[in-house]
Amino acid sequence: MKQTDLRDLLHRYQQGTCTPEEKQIVEDWYDVLGHEREINITRQEQETIKAALWARIAQDTFENHDTSLPAKASSWTVWRRPGRWAAAALVALGIGLGAQQVLTTRQSGPGLTATTAPASRWVVHINRTNAPEQLALPDGSHVLLSPRSQLKYPRAFTGGRRIVTLTGEAFFDVYHDASRPFLVYTQKVVTRVLGTSFLVQAPVGAQPVVVQVKTGRVRVTPRATAEAGVAAALPGSVVVLPNQQAVYKPDEHALERELVAQPVQLVAQSFAFDDRPVTEVLAALEKAYGVVIEYDANSLASCTVTLNLRDESLYGKLNVLSKALGASYSTADTHILFRSPGCATR
Repeated sequence: MKQTDLRDLLHRYQQGTCTPEEKQIVEDWYDVLGHEREINITRQEQETIKAALWARIAQDTFENHDTSLPAKASSWTVWRRPGRWAAAALVALGIGLGAQQVLTTRQSGPGLTATTAPASRWVVHINRTNAPEQLALPDGSHVLLSPRSQLKYPRAFTGGRRIVTLTGEAFFDVYHDASRPFLVYTQKVVTRVLGTSFLVQAPVGAQPVVVQVKTGRVRVTPRATAEAGVAAALPGSVVVLPNQQAVYKPDEHALERELVAQPVQLVAQSFAFDDRPVTEVLAALEKAYGVVIEYDANSLASCTVTLNLRDESLYGKLNVLSKALGASYSTADTHILFRSPGCATR
């Protein structure tokens, strides 16, 4: 695949406009970044992550999901309704308790019944130390809980979902189980795991909630948006990939996706270039950091450089390259915009 095609594909994936086949290409690629072997994605997971936007998810839910009730309800909810297929689909997609409330008020006839697990089934761990604490969850997942943070989790994960509740900050390394999604509930957002490791910063109060992805991918949804109603929830979900973060501002009810402050290198890549095209340098950066870099290929067509960028960060590498070309760069959403006057007169 050409680099220009790859950039276009990644851009369309972020916007939710690529085909299911193209989505699978991108998701398989991100799954193997930073791993020695490929992580297999089941058919069930493919269907679950079919779309990045809630509108598509909703459409696929009502058109494609099975109408039968799951054999075993989750530890949080028991579904008891003839029209339960829609509710079961929403639960599988991780919309959470807010969606249950919406369905309860909107559907006629007997309401849905939510059953909370007895308190004895839950573990509430508060880190009262001044150092992060390592916790092992029942499913084999691990959590690094920051000081003055709290994690609530069941003594055993039952049903179709693995649910924990966080106050404060924690880094999650989640055991891969495509049949049982892993959800992190905070006061402001719900993070549904589609991959493996990520950081959640969920301070109490009106401060922004931040979800950063290290490997794999997650989907972040504001709880307030989800609980406002199904229609309002459709645009309120974003898929976050490695070196990206979702930032939710409670006061503004705004959810944004952006690059992390210091993107890390995800795959091995040589950064020694001897009279090589600048477009080749930019392609190497895209591959190593999983970041889309937009530029005018025509203006760079005759540009070559001799550089060794081995010891620089991503932005350090871009600074060196920009200085060599008299160019500049900026970030926009999850992309980097690289602008150069070209090399026709150099």
